[in-house]
Amino acid sequence: MFEFVPIEEKDLPFLIEVRNECREFLHDNRMFTLAECEQWFREKKPNFVIILLNGERIGYLRLSHYNLEEASIYVGADLHPNFRGRGLAQRVYEAFWPLLIARYHVASAKLEVLSHNAAAQRLYHRLGFVEISRHSGYALRNKSLVDSIVLLKVL
Repeated sequence: MFEFVPIEEKDLPFLIEVRNECREFLHDNRMFTLAECEQWFREKKPNFVIILLNGERIGYLRLSHYNLEEASIYVGADLHPNFRGRGLAQRVYEAFWPLLIARYHVASAKLEVLSHNAAAQRLYHRLGFVEISRHSGYALRNKSLVDSIVLLKVL
């Protein structure tokens, strides 16, 4: 059903479309051009994975902050708007955990979510994430300060 493939340069128009559309829920809410995305991709060589459903791109997963000592890694997913609201995000994460464990030998996953993103918080709690810290007043969204909440899931 789901496939997870490393991001390639040909995927960048899709990535930037999804990323820019949901940017108000991201920690960095700047709008990026495709040229800026291509430069970022060449320079940073990010650890992103394209999510395929029956061969169609539906979103991507971000992996960062791999900590061998803690056996943890940060994860995050963004789905294309055409695939939101169908319960796919939960199924994506659940399908991805075994691959994450096998590839990185981690015991836990972490992520950060902004406090105004109630839908994502509900998803993460359903997935078994628990809050481990909070950065108050992290960002300004819609003329209000929002917190950045750090969540952890034991895999």
